Amino acid sequence: MQEGIAYQNKDVLFKVISEVYKSKSLKVYGLDLPPIKEVLPTSLPMIKADEMRADNIFLLEGDTILIVEYKSASSTQDIFQCGFYGFRVADTYFKGADRKLIIVIIYTGDVDYAPAKCDMGSIQICVEQVFLSKLDGNAMYKELKHKVEAGEPLSDEDIMRFIILPLTEKAGNQARVESVIELAKEIKDERTQVFVIAGILTATDKFINKEYANSVKEWLKMTKVARLYEEEKIDAVNKAVNKAVKEAVDNRCREIAKNLLEAGMDFLDVMKATHLTREEIDSLR
Repeated sequence: MQEGIAYQNKDVLFKVISEVYKSKSLKVYGLDLPPIKEVLPTSLPMIKADEMRADNIFLLEGDTILIVEYKSASSTQDIFQCGFYGFRVADTYFKGADRKLIIVIIYTGDVDYAPAKCDMGSIQICVEQVFLSKLDGNAMYKELKHKVEAGEPLSDEDIMRFIILPLTEKAGNQARVESVIELAKEIKDERTQVFVIAGILTATDKFINKEYANSVKEWLKMTKVARLYEEEKIDAVNKAVNKAVKEAVDNRCREIAKNLLEAGMDFLDVMKATHLTREEIDSLR
């Protein structure tokens, strides 16, 4: 994961996903869960750099927290690791509140069966499972391709299908990932287009060719939507910096004005020298 996308640092991808995942349903996975209320950061305290990071953490309506992991192989150890991560998520986000936490492992087309429970006696970890091998990826691709080429608007469920479509194949099928992303680039509504591609990059982060993923991220940066997000981020930083600089300059000017007043300089001359207002200098005097 160290070479993958650092979720807490991928500002554009995280903001796109955070804004558009809101109110989305997870029924496309076959999960009967409340709609998504908020996307939560996956960067948690006390998680070492070499520890597993969840692919998605969602706050659902009703304040249930959902952890989603994508796997291309079956292992009881995976359930144990998910449980460890679940305890950290609960410790970070629950803060003593009485809430529920659900862990879902979504298996790519490589897996048809996997254990759903890790029994360690007093501690038992149970996960929900989704096997994408049961979905007809080819039929899904044809249906989405028809809608995109016809210029038809995509429903929320279509958008979620787009995101999981590359995972219906075996994890090493880079050609499927690329074909789905290239199809997504043809979506006419740019906000939907950017969200779909950002979602695919997140879902396939463990499996996608890193050079290709980087080229897609560079392409994303050129879109109007991504540029707006980047402009918002830079604007917020600049405002914070300007405020800090202004405060530092104002404090220095007030210090100089106070010294000049104490030295007996004329009130008007102090105003000219420091560019402070009459009220500011009068308060110092």
